[in-house]
Amino acid sequence: MPIRNRSKRKKIIFLVYATVFAFFIFKMFFYAHFVGRFPDEVAHISYIAYLEQEHKIIPDFKSMTILIPKEKNNDLSAVKDILVSYPGPYIFGESVNYLGHPPLYYQLMRLSGGVKVQNGVASIDIWRLRYFNMVLSAFAMLLIFYIGYSRIRDIPILHLLFATICVSVPMLAYVSAGVNNDNLALLGVSLSVLGLLRFSEHKRTFFTYSLLSIGLYISVMSKLTAGLIVLLAFALYLVFALITEKNLRFLKSKEFLVTLPVYLIAAAYFALVHMQTGSFQPSYRLLDLQGYLASDFYVPPASRTHMDFLQYAKYYIAAFLGTWTGIASNVSLLKDETALYSLPQIGLVGLLVLPLLLSLQLGKNRPERPAALALFAFYLGLIITMIVQFLRAYLEYKNISGYLGGYQSRYYLCGIAAIALATVFAAGNIYGKETGKQGRGPARIIRQMTVQFAAFAFVLLLLYEDFGFFLKHFTDYL
Repeated sequence: MPIRNRSKRKKIIFLVYATVFAFFIFKMFFYAHFVGRFPDEVAHISYIAYLEQEHKIIPDFKSMTILIPKEKNNDLSAVKDILVSYPGPYIFGESVNYLGHPPLYYQLMRLSGGVKVQNGVASIDIWRLRYFNMVLSAFAMLLIFYIGYSRIRDIPILHLLFATICVSVPMLAYVSAGVNNDNLALLGVSLSVLGLLRFSEHKRTFFTYSLLSIGLYISVMSKLTAGLIVLLAFALYLVFALITEKNLRFLKSKEFLVTLPVYLIAAAYFALVHMQTGSFQPSYRLLDLQGYLASDFYVPPASRTHMDFLQYAKYYIAAFLGTWTGIASNVSLLKDETALYSLPQIGLVGLLVLPLLLSLQLGKNRPERPAALALFAFYLGLIITMIVQFLRAYLEYKNISGYLGGYQSRYYLCGIAAIALATVFAAGNIYGKETGKQGRGPARIIRQMTVQFAAFAFVLLLLYEDFGFFLKHFTDYL
């Protein structure tokens, strides 16, 4: 039954967020200390070390190389987590660093003091780096929880549903524990979500425009995938605003114009990188063709697996969903042997389509309709970006490399706040109003109890499919 006392509701909601946040922190520490082997962590730390040595704002991508152990007689082939088992010293090797991302995350990580470079020799304090990164991830999650706390009605089960969705995609807490620029992208996209929500609520102040500009700046300067999601969301909402408000006068407002330099700084960076490398985000193939041809990113023609478009699409979607419902890195726990509609996967897969329920209330003249439009714009931005990345991976596979990677779903976890809030808004719409004419009497009570039961069952399902499944089946601990 609904809790009538508003003050009691608020206390329960705060306790919900505090508990789920503590759970998120616990999972990060667990993954950092007992699992490790995070995706591309050596390459990310090499990027930090390069900036630490060269003291450059924008790296010379072609001269940035990967760190290798200085003591060449150390056999590290059996080491599970090289950065923990072999803290250093390291030197810069000959292999060009394949990360062509903007340097914002790496400049920020320099503040941790986890990488020291003297005379070309690097020492790494991996725990200082990881803990600093966990603080960044925790701050992003606190921002996401604030979005939910401030936008969802004071119905505790809806807040529990939102918070659980935000921490239950397996790769999110796992990647948040390691050194990876996905974590700054999570902060940038979440700031953008908050900014666009405020804009949709007609809170068009300097603070709102600052959130929009800084959110986009952090997103696009973290990684282009996150930047594309935000750019598409902003563009789609502008179209929605033009249709619903019949004008775009806010583009001439003083509050917006003051924030224009932030957008111009980001544009200037990509212009400079294009002048340096011939690309807005230089690829490994562009930076070091010979190294690329000798790497795992290139498959010689004689060794390639040949698929037509439909075969590749089937393969890609299955691999994408596998990385969404499991752990996929230098250590993996995938759910390949279970069907998508089975207990270990159905809830997590559902998160990708549940926001579509929000479309049912877009055409209705409701007070929450503008916010729903903002969230739907982000959801469409995510879907369009996924399609763009799929087509890019297919053309790369077919015409250039034969490489069967590039399907990792963690690239889109930066948009988890929009996915979760859209899902909860849709659930709240079904739940309905608690007072007034709408659904008085037993029908309203039955409907609301049904929503509460379904939401609680879904929370339990996600907890099992995420950490419960991991604890039950994972064995390859450090």
